[in-house]
Amino acid sequence: MCLLIGALLAPDLLAQSSWELIWNDEFDYTGLPDDTRWSYDVGGHGWGNSESQFYTEDREENARVDGDHLIIEARKENWSGRSYTSTRLVSKHKGDWTYGRIEVRAQLPSGRGTWPAIWMLPTDSPYGNGGWPDTGEIDIMEHVGHNQDQIHATIHTDAYNHMLGTQRGGEKHVPGASNALHVYAVEWSPLKMVFSIDGVDFWTYSKGLSNWRGWPFDQDFHLIMNIAIGGAWGGAQGIDDSIFPQQMLIDYVRVYRYIDVPQVTLAVPSTLESGETATITGTSIDPDGRILRVNLYQDDGLLETITGGASEWTWSVSNVFAGCYKLRAEATDDGGWVTSTDVQSLTVGNACTDNAPYLMIPHPIQERIEAEYFDLGGPGVAYRDISPTNDGGGIRLDEGVDVFPTTDGVGYHIGNTARREWVTYTVHVDQGGIYDLQVRLASQANLVSFSLEFDGIDKTGIFEHQNHVDGFQTVRVITENGITLDEGTQIMKLQFHGGVPSVNWMQFRLRSPTGSEETPENEKTDLLGNYPNPFTDSTVISYQVEHPGHIVLEVFNTLGQRVRTLADHYHPAGKHTTILHADGLSTGTYFYRLTGDATAKRALQYLRQ
Repeated sequence: MCLLIGALLAPDLLAQSSWELIWNDEFDYTGLPDDTRWSYDVGGHGWGNSESQFYTEDREENARVDGDHLIIEARKENWSGRSYTSTRLVSKHKGDWTYGRIEVRAQLPSGRGTWPAIWMLPTDSPYGNGGWPDTGEIDIMEHVGHNQDQIHATIHTDAYNHMLGTQRGGEKHVPGASNALHVYAVEWSPLKMVFSIDGVDFWTYSKGLSNWRGWPFDQDFHLIMNIAIGGAWGGAQGIDDSIFPQQMLIDYVRVYRYIDVPQVTLAVPSTLESGETATITGTSIDPDGRILRVNLYQDDGLLETITGGASEWTWSVSNVFAGCYKLRAEATDDGGWVTSTDVQSLTVGNACTDNAPYLMIPHPIQERIEAEYFDLGGPGVAYRDISPTNDGGGIRLDEGVDVFPTTDGVGYHIGNTARREWVTYTVHVDQGGIYDLQVRLASQANLVSFSLEFDGIDKTGIFEHQNHVDGFQTVRVITENGITLDEGTQIMKLQFHGGVPSVNWMQFRLRSPTGSEETPENEKTDLLGNYPNPFTDSTVISYQVEHPGHIVLEVFNTLGQRVRTLADHYHPAGKHTTILHADGLSTGTYFYRLTGDATAKRALQYLRQ
């Protein structure tokens, strides 16, 4: 057995210094395939395609190495109720990769009824139904004997698959595919897959604006090599029994990783006192392109997006709340490649067991509160969850609250909620007053009920919502006198009483202030702009209010259709900010308009990555 090192790269790759060999099998040994690299899929149940063969295991008649090649052989023989035998080799849990160049040099079988394939499936997947086609399939090479020398490359996803007739793929005629060895390869990056034969590209599939339904290819996949017999495609013109045995010869399998990825560093103070300013610094460069953005995270929560390609950057946040935080920086380049720093710890104050806001500072009460950003502090402090594990497959996997990749646009939501469970959020009320609340939720139950406490005081009673809509909807919490909140930082507890709701976000809006309000000297009501612009995930819109009163801030597309209302409530005089989140928006140009005692309008651009 031989594991190649970088000096033995194939000649066509020597010039491509961006690729480094990380996994291979040269088949320079004899006997059964190397069991440290390969396992077997075994069975004769048709494999979802009405195939006619039985795939065997550890049987040299169907899979063997002769010192030069791996030989996968399909034979005409009865086996466990099937009339043919073959082998399906898989690298699962022995060779699993997210992105890279995967190439196989192979000579294909021929004859009516043969269906060889070199392809990939996900090792694990959180997407959709957890199975095919939602989790994805990458077909590097397929060939059917009734269409000799026509090579196919195809992808299958929830949106694009042959069951719907929407599969995406390319094909190329390769004379002598069954008489000579050819290199079948895919270069798989975060933004596209490029399929080639003998170093010549013939089809590209791009991610574009796809979510997981069109691009579930951001996770580990493993390699599969097999010869199927018959089936819906391979057997479309029957099986010629006179052709057997048939062999696929494989000279080598090589997997490379891309190495010219972004480089990013992070410097974090080790300790701070509660209420001090945290100043975070870092650097970011890209060896073969440019940096698009640097995302700064507290654990899995996005703190800031830094754009502009600066090689050195600084981010500060004042009045950091006491707690123990885990910070990292993640750089993305123009090829979609992402590099993250190691996690660095920041301890603020002396305790890590009390409530601490997930994003280091309390949630401003009038900005959207993402449900998955519940407090730090653990069970009994920040949440109560009947099950001790996060079964949602989303973020915060070391916590007990079930966090899911949301089906409501982008991001995450909490779900699997049960009666008597609760989550807390440290929030800051900038101005005391009477507030209204909107909650973005979904439930399969007819009746959903929950309540809100602030510093242990029930502010809503048990709110009941008659649920008549499948999927997520925005629910207004209407109480007789509104929700009265005092100024200051408080612990908000969301308590579940029934209906198993999934919650995406919450947002409060000031209906009227309490007490008297002095009108300060202010500039005229106007929009102050947004940053960043263009933006990819969210942008902060700033605006000035001259006189206290009702203000409406809306977003419109280029057809003049309103796509979002960001503010529609009382505002005190002064400067204000709000966040426009990109979920549900198509890439393009939008206009946002402020209406109050004056009207202002500006443009912004959303560029989804």
